[in-house]
Amino acid sequence: MEFDRISPLGDERGDIRNAQIVKAVFGAQGMNVALKDVMLCWGEDEDKPEVDPFAALEDALSFAAQS
Repeated sequence: MEFDRISPLGDERGDIRNAQIVKAVFGAQGMNVALKDVMLCWGEDEDKPEVDPFAALEDALSFAAQS
């Protein structure tokens, strides 16, 4: 609790602080990047459909087995 008085921004927002550092480094090199582009993504995008990474392999093996 005492540490929260000194640093109210805890580890749960460390991703935002790190993204601000990355944004500053890119800005020093003349590149303008959005904060959301340099933040770590811990979960999957909710709007992106789930894709089976082995679907093409399964299709190729099925085709080879039939030939």
